[in-house]
Amino acid sequence: MTLVPAATLAALLSLSACSGGVDGDGAPGDLTAPAFPAEQRPAGAGGLLAEGVWQFRGARFGGQEVYLPSEARAWIALHGDGTASGDYGCTPFRLKAEVSATRLTLGQKLAPRPAPSVTPAPPSAGSGPCAPHSGSDRLNLTHFEKEVQRVLRGNLSLSSERPHAQGETQLHLKNQQGDDITLVQARSDAFFTTRWQLDVVTVYDSQGPGFAAGDQLYFDFHKNGEVSGKLGCNDFTARATFSGLHVFFHDVALTSHRGCDKKIMEEEGSVLATLRKSLNYTYWAEPRMSHFSLTDDLAFPAMETGFRFQALPRR
Repeated sequence: MTLVPAATLAALLSLSACSGGVDGDGAPGDLTAPAFPAEQRPAGAGGLLAEGVWQFRGARFGGQEVYLPSEARAWIALHGDGTASGDYGCTPFRLKAEVSATRLTLGQKLAPRPAPSVTPAPPSAGSGPCAPHSGSDRLNLTHFEKEVQRVLRGNLSLSSERPHAQGETQLHLKNQQGDDITLVQARSDAFFTTRWQLDVVTVYDSQGPGFAAGDQLYFDFHKNGEVSGKLGCNDFTARATFSGLHVFFHDVALTSHRGCDKKIMEEEGSVLATLRKSLNYTYWAEPRMSHFSLTDDLAFPAMETGFRFQALPRR
């Protein structure tokens, strides 16, 4: 990974590379509501399944290992109201769900939750990573989604494992035919009780220099969809609409108007301008890890442009 010279960082931040829909990668109308009401935690896998969002990491269909299509953004989240929501790859779903310590039963299809009012509107769908670039890619994605829908039906056994001593916890969903979907956690409840210091900016896989503002540049995410924090010199607020593996920032505003060191003010202006572009980000906040990343949802999944944060104790 190469370093971006400080002199070019502000110019690179001004690049607008927005693509892809915020609601399930191209399927409109199934935005996850920004509110996270306090609900009784289901029992699945020691309560693990109820914690946040789980991403599909791998699958075995018919005894064969299956590679997930690069366009697929498959995920699942279990809710305390007896429902599960997620995405088969590029198609959102919401289903009745019953869970015990070792089993998950997915049943009746439910209507999507109403999409929250967002100002400005999310980026238009259909041109992001969820839009296949060729006919063969589209066929692969369609086949994958059909297989996932087939497996996520009826009674599933539920188990957890940690393949390596320091590795991430994996959940396995298996049907009676032996098909197996492996899940890893993309976000846990602890995400909302952690203060996230903005560490560096990544631009097309290149890493910018650290911020002069240090721990005075941070974000606090709240379960009601609000974001508060400091951009180095001034306080700010925003709204964050989560949808599975995506988050969309909007209504960004400064709530103070102090003056600080020139370098810090330049950094603040660059970060503020980027947030105000209302880009659609994929995110990764793996539990037990001290980092959290936001990646602009480009049509080039191998290239990362976005923010990287480190965890701080919330004061």
